[in-house]
Amino acid sequence: MRFGGGRLARRRQGLVAGAALAGLVAVGLTLAVPLLRDRSQHRLERRADREVAATAQRARAVLLAEPSAREADLRLAADTVDGVEVLTAAAGAAEVRLVFRVRVAKTAASVFGWQRADATACFAQVVRRGATPAPLQRLPCPR
Repeated sequence: MRFGGGRLARRRQGLVAGAALAGLVAVGLTLAVPLLRDRSQHRLERRADREVAATAQRARAVLLAEPSAREADLRLAADTVDGVEVLTAAAGAAEVRLVFRVRVAKTAASVFGWQRADATACFAQVVRRGATPAPLQRLPCPR
């Protein structure tokens, strides 16, 4: 005489254990996937912000390459940098102050499909006619 039901009882225990494991995996995936997607998106946004700063530095280098240039020439020089839009250019006695906006759009493929991040920042750069370069200043963007 057998106790415990034999093969049928073992099969039932295996099915119960498999269902419990499948439920645990489903709950784990339900919790983990949004967290991983958010982390991936956040990482992409940080990369876009770093690229905005790098683009602003490239624009600064272009502007400071010709310190004796006129306002119109500096505006054209800044416009040659991809992602830079000159908002204002004001000429003073011995300097020109340019305010420009930098826009960057990054896309990346991930396990969750295509992700996109847009970053925008505004900067001001004073170009003096002398040999003294002014620092790049980050500003809030006008609406």
